[in-house]
Amino acid sequence: MAFLTKTEKYVIFFLVAGALFGIGYSYYKQFFGPLWIDAKKDTFRRRPAVRKDLDRILEKSKSVNINTASYEELMRLDGIGPVLGNRIIEYRNEHGDFSYKEEIKDVSGMGDKKFEAIKDYLEVE
Repeated sequence: MAFLTKTEKYVIFFLVAGALFGIGYSYYKQFFGPLWIDAKKDTFRRRPAVRKDLDRILEKSKSVNINTASYEELMRLDGIGPVLGNRIIEYRNEHGDFSYKEEIKDVSGMGDKKFEAIKDYLEVE
């Protein structure tokens, strides 16, 4: 490096430092990307992340236990409106807790198409 001038050494140093900073920042975004809350849908959406447990955490946070869910929690599911939310609660009060997810299709107004849309977000405990 003795053949480089002082100015050339500074330029190379700043280029290498900038490249290392850029690589470090991209890894930071990949592993610690922010979660964005969609206020209209009251759900989470995220930027792509490498962490495998993040998907599990997000799914768990969006899932609803249909045996203990309140009216407001049921309303967070796609396709569940005020009428169907009340019907689910009434069915649960009359027949007891749901034994399995598919049993929710016995509620009046819950068809196969609507069930398929929400089944990944339902829990029965």
